[in-house]
Amino acid sequence: MIITRNWLNEWINLSAVSTDELCKTLNKIGLEVAAVTSYSVVDGCVVGFVKSRTPHPNAEKLSVCIVDVGQSEPLQIVCGAKNVREGQLVPVALVGCKLPNGLEIKEAELRGVKSCGMICSSSELGYPKTNDGIMVLDGITAALGTPLNKIADFNDDAIEIELTPNRGDCLSIYGVARDLSAVYNAKITIPPEAAEDIGQIGIGRVLNLNIEGAIDSSLIYQALRPQELKSSVIADLRLAMIGSSAQSIIDRHLAYATHSTGVILRAYKADALKKDKNDKITLTVKKDKNSLDAVWGKERLSYVGISQESFSKPNDSDELIILEASYADPTQIALNGARAIKNSDEALFRSLRGSEPNLAFGINYLSLILNKTSKVGILTGTQRAVKDRSPHQISGHFEDIYSIIGVEIPKTDIITILKNLQFDSVVRPEQNVLVTDIPLFRHDVENIQDICEEIVRIVGIDNIASSPLRFTEANRTNAISENFEKKKFYRHKATAAGFFESVHYIFGDREKQEFYGFPSLDEELEIANPITTELNTLRTTCALNLTQAASNNIKAGRKGVCLFELGKVFDSRRNERVVMTFIASGESERRSPLNHGKPSEFDFALFAQRIALVLGDFEIIKAEPDNKFYSPYEYGEIAINGKTAGYIARVGVEKEYDLGRTYICEVDFDTLPYGRKRAKAYSKLPSVSRDLSLLVPKELPYAKIANALKESAPKELKEFYPIDIYKDDSLGENESLTLTLVFEPEEKTFTESEINALVERVLEILSSELKVNIR
Repeated sequence: MIITRNWLNEWINLSAVSTDELCKTLNKIGLEVAAVTSYSVVDGCVVGFVKSRTPHPNAEKLSVCIVDVGQSEPLQIVCGAKNVREGQLVPVALVGCKLPNGLEIKEAELRGVKSCGMICSSSELGYPKTNDGIMVLDGITAALGTPLNKIADFNDDAIEIELTPNRGDCLSIYGVARDLSAVYNAKITIPPEAAEDIGQIGIGRVLNLNIEGAIDSSLIYQALRPQELKSSVIADLRLAMIGSSAQSIIDRHLAYATHSTGVILRAYKADALKKDKNDKITLTVKKDKNSLDAVWGKERLSYVGISQESFSKPNDSDELIILEASYADPTQIALNGARAIKNSDEALFRSLRGSEPNLAFGINYLSLILNKTSKVGILTGTQRAVKDRSPHQISGHFEDIYSIIGVEIPKTDIITILKNLQFDSVVRPEQNVLVTDIPLFRHDVENIQDICEEIVRIVGIDNIASSPLRFTEANRTNAISENFEKKKFYRHKATAAGFFESVHYIFGDREKQEFYGFPSLDEELEIANPITTELNTLRTTCALNLTQAASNNIKAGRKGVCLFELGKVFDSRRNERVVMTFIASGESERRSPLNHGKPSEFDFALFAQRIALVLGDFEIIKAEPDNKFYSPYEYGEIAINGKTAGYIARVGVEKEYDLGRTYICEVDFDTLPYGRKRAKAYSKLPSVSRDLSLLVPKELPYAKIANALKESAPKELKEFYPIDIYKDDSLGENESLTLTLVFEPEEKTFTESEINALVERVLEILSSELKVNIR
């Protein structure tokens, strides 16, 4: 956003404020100044009047001009500009003037004709380019011979401001002036109402506005009969300073009024609209297939607040022009995919950030500058389709406001600040409450904290006195602190087990998630304004981020990678949960003499052992993946304390990421145990172990054996675990599973017969419940 001092002064009197002070103020209130460019005219350049223009006798592209510069005799100047005309006011560089480009003006003879000066273009005077010829001083009232640097409008400072996306209200001179009025407690100069031309017919005689169905936008239309369109040189210079690309005179007026007021303004040529037999034209507004509001004539002319078709734009010579002021809700535009419109223009930038919703204010300002600079006939009245939008209300106790700000600010000062920002605020003294109606142009203000931010922004953080922090001893242990300690605990365990923490955005690539079969957000809950096209949705898994991180590390020369992430993921309805995700790829340890420089690569069992160092004891239950990212042959669900906590799997798309064998484990963080460690009594007597080789049906999951022993085995059986699996054709439909049973006595050492009885009891349970017998 670029403003100029003189342009700003038309809205708020800052003549007593220097440019340096103004920039400091803008920075203080959050409108960060990125650059300042000063413009002025060099000495020796004056106002001149072209009394006559004749063709050069010896050069068809040159003209011989007689120019009055307020001296006793007019000057003869040879000029090569195509747009020089008799009767123009022009800038003249006198003999001896040294222009910003280093050219010094001297008397010269050009193709046999004497020339005593130079008629200048804007770029030759050090300004941005306004046109392809000389700069014509339309709209300037000054005596001939007046130095241009003595005319205030030609001495200006352009200030470029970097705005955050939520501050669309400051994408206009009026919006910036509104913020400054709160700082300096100064009044804004509001333009008067444009007088109606009683000699013109009403707009209803020539234009019919047809609204089909419900629309989300607000629109005001006005009709214009141009007689002689002109723009002022000051307006053209200001548009050049802000980098406007407007070419035609009507486009320049629209751009100037839009940048001044923040209202999005467009114009349509009447020939692009439908006409009935009485030459009455019709504009139709309706939604298209993308649920975007579109304006139609003979065909679609524009998307409201997004784009306009070039064929519908008027020429300066058109007999009838339809003017449009529009406002489109930024949230609706973002959700309905306005970015997908290929020929969107600069209006979309304003619409997405929130343009000025006071359309009558913008169309009135446009009428004023047209009447001031041009000969036009503006038809009386307007055609309107304005959606009712009520400002939302925020209430807050002053005690809460003071607590947020950190200091007590007088209530009268708070009301004055909010009033200057055009927030309607009242105090309810009986409840000591501030009630504020938020204006429609500040859609980013949603709660009392936002209002406090506005107050602090205007008061200035440096003007709020510092106060020492008070520390009081209190028990702050709560669910949040417990969760923090739990996260720290598992982070430390993961680091101790050889994993490095990886941190990513909570955003992901929707296309990639859907490609691999992971869930995605429901369309109506998608992100309205993603920060990049690759981070265009909320992630539903950490696996994709970690796999890409592992791939980047391997490509950087690492032989093995162990990473973990503790972060949020979301389901299709935006419900969030915290997961802990691990990934391991490549070599399982560093190369050293102990492994002869050839460490083993990670496999399923080795990865599971590494995970157990972090999570503790868990079970792996055979399962099938519900996506194509994981291998169906090495996949299982993880159960902790009998409850499903997550999964452990091999990545099935390793080649796509240039990875070797890669394994991922993702568990729901809430299922991980955490709390005080409680000591358990154990026997001082020696434990006894026995190995059993069992004939087990191939289709029988180990989990069923484990569950049967946990539920029915004698209490003396403290531990059991598999140590070997043997398969052979001679075993038929069975396989041999060897279990180690660990028995622990409580009162006395076991005798051999007692041990045999316990083993028999285990065999009896397995035989009766699962038909598993000793081999």
